[in-house]
Amino acid sequence: MKFENDIDTLISRFKKKDKIALAKLITIIENEPERAHEIFKQFEDIKQDSYIIGITGSPGVGKSTLTSEITKRLLEDAKSVGIICVDPSSPFSGGAFLGDRVRMTNISLHQSVFLRSLASRGYKGGISRAVFDISLLYEAFGMDIIIIETVGVGQAEFDVFNLAYTIVVVLVPGYGDAIQMQKAGIIEIGDIYDINKKDLGGEGIAVQIEMMLDDTVFQSGWRPPVSMTNAINGEGIDDLIQNIWDHKEHVELSGLINEKKKNRFKYKIKELIYSKIENLISKSLINEDEINNIIEHAIDDGKFKIYRTIHNKFEDVNFEIKKKN
Repeated sequence: MKFENDIDTLISRFKKKDKIALAKLITIIENEPERAHEIFKQFEDIKQDSYIIGITGSPGVGKSTLTSEITKRLLEDAKSVGIICVDPSSPFSGGAFLGDRVRMTNISLHQSVFLRSLASRGYKGGISRAVFDISLLYEAFGMDIIIIETVGVGQAEFDVFNLAYTIVVVLVPGYGDAIQMQKAGIIEIGDIYDINKKDLGGEGIAVQIEMMLDDTVFQSGWRPPVSMTNAINGEGIDDLIQNIWDHKEHVELSGLINEKKKNRFKYKIKELIYSKIENLISKSLINEDEINNIIEHAIDDGKFKIYRTIHNKFEDVNFEIKKKN
């Protein structure tokens, strides 16, 4: 009998809609990304196209509760849903407090839902390196809808834009004035804006966003709508979902969906290139021990000398690269 974590065995179980096999394959992809090709070569005959929704916003705006309520409505429409929740990593253990599983207990055990929480593992942009590959696994599994919930993000942390077809930016009353929203890039990324926790007020921020949207030219021809919800009691969720379906229809009829799919793979290719270069430099040219050695000597010799030491080291690196080429 084959070992239960053997990829061929897991693939066989996966194709029979075994969620345990799906979970184990995700773990392999997350911990051993270099083995992803062993898995995906088994799915080259699968043509499933899931629709991918990104939920993003600052910490504490209610993204997880909103994701849970959206999922409930999708289940009522007989949709299967794959959820990827990205949590911040501990700077010490590298793990994450998987708070999304706590908040989504009421849906996580549903037969048509699969939820995976990921640690960002220091990856910038509000997501994890494994998100793209996990979304491909969800597609191979046959999920109708994939929801990517980012870690609580701030300015310039919107990599989910490259991976999802519809982006919902979640805000709450007290988020800040219009200038702060523009600085954070919110107006540029969102396909839909949702003012959550509307019971705390929210008409003011809704008006600010509407005014900014009125002054913005949208090349895609889509003018983002503004929803208001209370995810705790479900108020406004139906309107938000209708906005999502309207945007889905827009990108499909306009042909933008093809550009979004291309952009998704372009993002992955570039990420792989950067990852390979990072590994090459850290393993072959300057490793962790050398970094520590530079720091130790630089501090002993004077803290300003560290810049000359680093510069000299990277001049050596440039020389080595030129020799190899």
